[in-house]
Amino acid sequence: MLFFDRTYLLCPYIILALSLIHCQPMKFARQTKGMNPTRYTTVAKDLMEGIANGRYPVGSLLPTEFELCDLYGVSRHTVRAAIDQLLNQGLVSRRKRVGTRVEASSPRGGYSQSLASVADLAHLAETQQREIQGVRHFVADLSEAARLGLVPGEHYFCVSSIRVDRAHHAAPLCWTDVYAQRDYAEVIERAREHPDQLIAGLIEQHYGRAIAVVDQQVRAVLLTADLARALKAEAGSPGLKIIRHYREENGDLMAVSETVHPDDRFTLVTQMRRDRSAG
Repeated sequence: MLFFDRTYLLCPYIILALSLIHCQPMKFARQTKGMNPTRYTTVAKDLMEGIANGRYPVGSLLPTEFELCDLYGVSRHTVRAAIDQLLNQGLVSRRKRVGTRVEASSPRGGYSQSLASVADLAHLAETQQREIQGVRHFVADLSEAARLGLVPGEHYFCVSSIRVDRAHHAAPLCWTDVYAQRDYAEVIERAREHPDQLIAGLIEQHYGRAIAVVDQQVRAVLLTADLARALKAEAGSPGLKIIRHYREENGDLMAVSETVHPDDRFTLVTQMRRDRSAG
C-alpha cells in the first residue's frame, strides 16, 4: 500500500514522481439506479459507527474474524478488507494471538481511503457533506481544455464546493471543482438537494447514463492563498490534487472532478497485486 503524508509530500523526488502517476482506469459494472457500497465498505462503516458510539470502546477487542463473518454474513476476505480500512485510519491495531484492539474512537488526522471502484467513491461521498461555494458557466478555452481534458469551445458548468466530515465538524477536508457539459445543468439543483452524493452519480441517475471507467491522476501541489483560506490551512503548505475523469463505456466524458486535499487531512491508499501471467 502507498501512503502520502507530510514527510513524503515535502520530498522533491516524491513530488516529481507523484506528478507522473496515472492510475489504471477503474472499471465497474453498469448501474443505472445509483451506486451501492461494496460489502467491505459497508462492514467497515458499521464497525466505525460501533467504535464511535461506544459499542466497541477504546481498549476493547473487536469480535474475531470468524465472529464478524457470521455477524455480517460475509467472507473472511471481506472482513479483512474492512479491518484494513480501520487500521489505515488508526482506529484499531492487530496482533497475532491477541486480536484486533480498538485504539481510538475517531480517525487520526483525516481520511485514509482505499479507492478501487466507483462504489468506494460513492461511500466516501456518503461520509461527507458538500457545501457548494459557487457555480459558473463557461466556454472552455485552450488551457482549461488541455488541463482537464475538455473540448475547446464547448459550453460547460463548474460546481465548486468544500467537503466536511459529517460526523466530526472540523476543518474542511477538501475543495472540489466538478465540471460537466451544459446539457447536464439540471443536475446542479440536485447537487444542492443531495449533498452526500457524487455529482457524476447524480448525472447517471437523472440522465440515464452509466459510468464505466474512471481515469484518476494524482499529484502533489502547494496550496494557493485562496484555497488555503477556504480550507483553513496554511498558504504554501503541501496538498494532494486528484483529477478524475468519469467516462461511459464508449469513452464519452460524463464529468471531471478536480479535488485538492491539505496533506494532513487525506491519505490515498492503493493496493497493487502481482500479475501472475507476467512471468
